[in-house]
Amino acid sequence: MNPRQRRGVLLLLVTILGAALTFVGIAAYVNSVSSQVGPMVKVLKLTTHIDPMHPIADKDVEVVELPKRWAPVNAVSSFGQVDGLVSVGSYDAGAVLQKGMLTERPGLAEGNREVAIMVDAETGVAGRVSPGDHVDIVATVEDQSTKQRKAQVIVQNALIINVGVETTVEQENSSGSFSEGKAIPVTFSLSTNDSLKVAYAESFAVKLRLALRGTGDSQPLTEEQSVYGGSGTASSGDQSSPNGGGGAAANESQPSTPPNNNEQNGGQR
Repeated sequence: MNPRQRRGVLLLLVTILGAALTFVGIAAYVNSVSSQVGPMVKVLKLTTHIDPMHPIADKDVEVVELPKRWAPVNAVSSFGQVDGLVSVGSYDAGAVLQKGMLTERPGLAEGNREVAIMVDAETGVAGRVSPGDHVDIVATVEDQSTKQRKAQVIVQNALIINVGVETTVEQENSSGSFSEGKAIPVTFSLSTNDSLKVAYAESFAVKLRLALRGTGDSQPLTEEQSVYGGSGTASSGDQSSPNGGGGAAANESQPSTPPNNNEQNGGQR
């Protein structure tokens, strides 16, 4: 073997050794990354933007694999876990579905009644509420003898199960004349007692409003938080008269005041 052939063989051996070392280095790096990432798990990811109370359909999600260490703890792994559920809030495409993002369809709990009232489209927060939301129903009432008014929460934490379409209705003003206004029918799931309170307030209260609660807010209101008489401080619920008089005489002077509600609505799910 002449010197040129020996150099060729030597270069070939060096090339083979370099390739082997490169392969070993790449394999070691891949193993290192795999050990850091960990095993893969399947999760459901949204394929499109969804709004609150959107029924989750098969076309809305896809199954993808993520490293287990990067996947949310409560991530949903199969469509069977979300079939029949609706979204709690608004979520963008690409979001990984988690159990806290979904809930059952709003509906009537056992023993509850479905009650619908017309809510002012401008002042009643009706444009902001959706099925599944919880609200406090606030009534403005007037003392028949003194003509003084106060606002009070008649039902706390009421569950909305449907919001209708805005419509034109006739409304009576303080002078007794009628004018056209916009209202939206809102349907609630209420206990029997709360249903009666809402029906009474709709008939005799000056105005009904909805106070939208934040997600997860189920804290009951105190007596002082439930009634306001316009004096700068909240009125006590047992002071039926804005003048501060109590007892039977005060109750007789204010027949239009619906009973105060100081307990959480039984219709919450």
